Amino acid sequence: MNWRKQIYLHVMQKDEKNILVENWLEEALKSSPEFSLPDNFADKVTAKVSRRFAWEQYIKEFLVYLGTVVGVLAVSVAMAFIWLGADWQEWQNFLLKNLTWIAGLNVLGLFVLFADRVLLRYFFFRFSRQELN
Repeated sequence: MNWRKQIYLHVMQKDEKNILVENWLEEALKSSPEFSLPDNFADKVTAKVSRRFAWEQYIKEFLVYLGTVVGVLAVSVAMAFIWLGADWQEWQNFLLKNLTWIAGLNVLGLFVLFADRVLLRYFFFRFSRQELN
């Protein structure tokens, strides 16, 4: 079989598949659906999508701020060790002696950042959506 005939047969098969799909689509569009959607379906979908988008946006922003704070701290510590000649043993002793205070302040700071960047914004978003309805 030569290549022209193969191409012709391939094109014809695709045309037959397209015709079959077009017939199915035409039949599906002519018949009425076997289900019904509630009147407020679009409102529910919009609310879910906007809520999910809001959560994603708030979490991403929180992670950006957290990454920035961690990066600044890492650069500061690196500068202290490289340029200022900080002693690792002194830092280790200081950290171990004040571990509960340092951990508590870090958890508190993380909570405040999360509450500010995620929770408060989400609640404002939610209440503004309720006021619109």
